[in-house]
Amino acid sequence: GKVQFCLETEEMHMPTPPDLSQEHFRVFSSVEKSKLPYSQLGLVISSYQQTIDVLQASNQRSLKVQALHSLGSLLVFAEKKRAAFKCWCQALDDIFRKPDALHTWKEFGTPIPNTTSSSSPPCFKDYSEEFLSKLGIWGCLQGAVISAKIAQFIKTVNVKKRINCCMLSALLFQSLLRTTLPHPKAERNYAQYEITQLLPGIELFSDKYRADICSVVASLYYIIRELHFARHNLIVLPLLALYQYFVSGICQDLVRNLKARILKIEVLIDLSFFSEAFYELSQISYGRNMPSAIPAGYKATGKIK
Repeated sequence: GKVQFCLETEEMHMPTPPDLSQEHFRVFSSVEKSKLPYSQLGLVISSYQQTIDVLQASNQRSLKVQALHSLGSLLVFAEKKRAAFKCWCQALDDIFRKPDALHTWKEFGTPIPNTTSSSSPPCFKDYSEEFLSKLGIWGCLQGAVISAKIAQFIKTVNVKKRINCCMLSALLFQSLLRTTLPHPKAERNYAQYEITQLLPGIELFSDKYRADICSVVASLYYIIRELHFARHNLIVLPLLALYQYFVSGICQDLVRNLKARILKIEVLIDLSFFSEAFYELSQISYGRNMPSAIPAGYKATGKIK
């Protein structure tokens, strides 16, 4: 027989999911869902806010950060940037466990006494190492993406504040390289360094709500571009190595890999690392260290003779 649908008014989106065991699938909305109407964004936003209140009351800090992050993205889509900025700042405060973390994150650097000269200002520990020990892997990754979004969508006019957000995001991304694996600590050592393994035994992107690979890659690339334009090229080198690991080792994206390598050549030239830039160019010319266009486990099909 034929499958027919009743041409009746579409059902409204409710705060709670429908009971599919009681669903008769008689209308189109039961089978194929269209995008959420703009008129119902308020319902989704209020649901998020109620969820955040519940998570706050139950002391579910990690889930609250995820909810605040998602709500901020939704508010940007709804063109409510002030509210989005408030959500993202609150998420950063929960990650750092201190108020106004966006403007006070430099206090995390513990001063080291300078024994060479009493007149010199005190040196500071590596922020990335400090962040990793205080925030953990997930806190650093979530904080990096959130601060990158603040720079990209909120701090669009004030260049100084935007670069400050980018620096925070960059240092949080670098924290992923401060684990037990012997990655270089000096930024210049990443000029020819390839990351083959980041966090063994940990699936960074197993939960897309905690760490979405698309959002992470997009945010990281934005930070790289912004810092490169601002001539902070040295800190860009480890970020490029991390970006290439994501797009090549995880995403197997040939196009983004090539774009990152070309950008890396520009960065190396700006740093006057000409031999490293030539080496990178030769790697591209010979097609070395490129992601395969054919996924692992598949066999290339040739012409049948």
